[in-house]
Amino acid sequence: MSDLHETLHPDSKTFKRSATEKVVEKTDTQLWKVFEDEMKMSSPDFIIEEVKKLNPDVKIESDPDRGLLFSSVDIEKLVLPEWFYFNQKNWITNKHNTQSGIYGSVRVYPIEYYDPDLI
Repeated sequence: MSDLHETLHPDSKTFKRSATEKVVEKTDTQLWKVFEDEMKMSSPDFIIEEVKKLNPDVKIESDPDRGLLFSSVDIEKLVLPEWFYFNQKNWITNKHNTQSGIYGSVRVYPIEYYDPDLI
């Protein structure tokens, strides 16, 4: 049986996956891993927890459900996770730093605005 027949008829008993198919499968798996990682890194919960870890001496409160972070220091003084930056439009974000285009952002306000009764 020819290689062409095996390629065109995968139900054949002698069908073997081509090297190209194996590469595509591996690439798809790698892309899915990137997608999963970026989904996790783009969640407000992840961003807020990372900012808290990187700024242990700063008083930080949060409302992850609404993507809000309240800080006792100015946003420009916060240490941000790798790949994240601050801008006026997207606040703390990783926009333009992801492979998939999926990004997250968290709005930051002074700690004086934090009201636990509203959360």
